[in-house]
Amino acid sequence: MEDEASLEMSYGGPSPQDFANGTAILASALVREAESLARAAAGLHATLDLFTLDGFSPEAEDRRIMREGTREGAALAGALLLAARQLLRCTGDPVRAAHETVGRLPRGSLSIGEIVGHLRAAALAPVTDDGAARIAAATIAETFAEEFDAAWQKAAPPIGGKGMNNGI
Repeated sequence: MEDEASLEMSYGGPSPQDFANGTAILASALVREAESLARAAAGLHATLDLFTLDGFSPEAEDRRIMREGTREGAALAGALLLAARQLLRCTGDPVRAAHETVGRLPRGSLSIGEIVGHLRAAALAPVTDDGAARIAAATIAETFAEEFDAAWQKAAPPIGGKGMNNGI
């Protein structure tokens, strides 16, 4: 009977150490997401530089739109790096990390849907076989995402009366 009671207590969820490990693997996965976006943006930017077009052709407009996309990709990569950094600075407090991240991000071309989507992708792709740390990383990511969304909505001026939801 005593063994059963101690066994039940050991399944209380991830420990503080698991949350610290989960924060580290989530931040690492966010950095990998950011690196992937930055490489894609840099590659597209380099490819676009190969073509010289006059400023009035339809191809020039396409090139301008693609350039904007590379800038947006680079901005998103920067946002993911900032989120990873804030998570590590505020280990154990994803709510604070989310609010501090929102406070440091420009609103221009960033979409909360993209940021949260990459955050969730990072939470699903940690490189570890530590199950408790993976659970902790998913919990941290979800808490961060919810708080990030709420803080973003609060900080963003309403556009057309709906706020800056941008796809969520």
